Amino acid sequence: MGSMLNVLPQLTFTLSDWVLHKDIRMSGIEKRRRLHWRETDMQNREIIGRWLDERPLLGDKITLYKEDDKYFLETWFSDGCHSLDEVLMTDTSAGHKVEDVGGNFFGEYFIVTPTQQLQFCNEQGCYFQVDKLMLDIDFSQRVA
Repeated sequence: MGSMLNVLPQLTFTLSDWVLHKDIRMSGIEKRRRLHWRETDMQNREIIGRWLDERPLLGDKITLYKEDDKYFLETWFSDGCHSLDEVLMTDTSAGHKVEDVGGNFFGEYFIVTPTQQLQFCNEQGCYFQVDKLMLDIDFSQRVA
């Protein structure tokens, strides 16, 4: 799936580097504004499910949601990187197939099963699955 990489700038504490990085500081007011924007943005989302990939060395947090009649797959990786992809959801006999709108070079996709498990699949079939987080059990009927 395509991804968007958000990386924090490298902060250093030498005097010469401070001159280069001093303008990236954020005021408390700006932080509150951004947090409010994030909360407002999240109110417009219909959460379909959240999952945690508990494979060794991963720990990715995956959220599938609907916003403005579009579906999105958001992933927070254990190293702090972030990915947000618009996806297509189609009904299959196995459940809802979730594919990246731009396509996937490796032929990978997900299946959300009727029991709300998230299956990781490719051209050879599904090779891993995770259970929906208990936090979202109330959302299980909201898959469109």
